[in-house]
Amino acid sequence: MNEPRFPNDEGEDAWMVVQVSADEHWNAYHDIRRAVLFEARGLIGYEANHPDDRRDEHFPLLLLLENTPVGAARLDLMDDATACVRTVAIRAECQGKGYGRMLMTGLEKFASQHGVERLLVNAARGAVGFYGALGWTLVEAGGENPVLTKELRTRP
Repeated sequence: MNEPRFPNDEGEDAWMVVQVSADEHWNAYHDIRRAVLFEARGLIGYEANHPDDRRDEHFPLLLLLENTPVGAARLDLMDDATACVRTVAIRAECQGKGYGRMLMTGLEKFASQHGVERLLVNAARGAVGFYGALGWTLVEAGGENPVLTKELRTRP
């Protein structure tokens, strides 16, 4: 596979975040999102071939733990060196074990390598504490999904 990879460089668990391009990774990406963001919430209508996933400047990402897909997210590049984090999901049986943190670490590395200086996310209310623990700042608490932001350290 020639997918861009953002491996763990901390010498701990064998994990990496990959940009989705291979069919097997697309299938895992959609399976995770469907199960966590739709089925677990009692929602229907998941669209596996949504055009937003394949737009230019939109990057579906997959967290692999020892080559097993455990999490998914999408990074949408915007203007002004800003990107929006979308559809973050960790398999139910893997939640609460630090994998969300791993996914976000890889996503941030990917974003930095694409010139992103600022991330935004419309978070589920229950995820605000998760993002806060990762250094995100709440900028808009109203509405169904609070908005948080994080400034990334840029590399010279």
